[in-house]
Amino acid sequence: MATYYVIARMDGTRFVGPDHHKVDLYDALERGVTTFIPSTWQDHDPLSVDDDEASPKTEVPVGLLVYPDPAQAGLGIADDMTLSLGIDGGFRLFQLQAVPAPEHYTPSSAIGAKAIVTREFLVVAEVPGWWAYGPNGRHVNGLITAVSNLERQQVDQIGVGMERPDVIFEVDRREVLDAADLELLRHDRVGAARVARGYARAATYRAWDRDAGLSRAASLIGDLAHATVVGDVLNEEQLALLLKKLTPHISEVLPAGEPEAYGATAEDDGDDDETDEIED
Repeated sequence: MATYYVIARMDGTRFVGPDHHKVDLYDALERGVTTFIPSTWQDHDPLSVDDDEASPKTEVPVGLLVYPDPAQAGLGIADDMTLSLGIDGGFRLFQLQAVPAPEHYTPSSAIGAKAIVTREFLVVAEVPGWWAYGPNGRHVNGLITAVSNLERQQVDQIGVGMERPDVIFEVDRREVLDAADLELLRHDRVGAARVARGYARAATYRAWDRDAGLSRAASLIGDLAHATVVGDVLNEEQLALLLKKLTPHISEVLPAGEPEAYGATAEDDGDDDETDEIED
């Protein structure tokens, strides 16, 4: 079976299908057994809907959307992370092996282009959460960590600093985002950018009220996280244009998270160990 990735809540669970069937990925990892999801929602709760409602939903498989690359795992998550995973700004990322569902079912929009629907899977590992932000994820994680450490007054001051219109900055900001969007498409990291923007904004929420300055700050921080996902292919000046508006509160973003090779599998780790022994 091929290797795939999926994001889960901090308790290791995820809800799937129209009836929110609960899948416990952490428990599946601990037990080490294949997990099977019922094929359609009325298979396990046929009395929960009226006959009129059942017909159009019978063709929709209850399954887990999984992605072949960690940077795509956020494609199925709402733009506002607080709606789907919680305002705490945390999630867990699991690596699993999956069997594609037999139905030729493709979710709406671009989500289905990078995912498969599986009803049968084996969780093989929990991997660093920063992988969900792509190969440059430790820098994205570092930005979110830095933002979450800001005090209410600091976030407010960032917003105040953006009160006066700055046409030159806004033009530069748009150019950076356009360049980032192009690279996100080119490197298949749109899902990573969606997660990064949502969690970067969520990192400011504890300081929020109805003040417009906080909203401006959160918008800028979200844009910076979005662009940082492809910070390894953009030039430093492009990211610096956005980062300068956060100084002096955040003058440098340091990588954060376990320094494990992005996208490595258990088999890859084994191969590396053998290579190291030979070199030694």
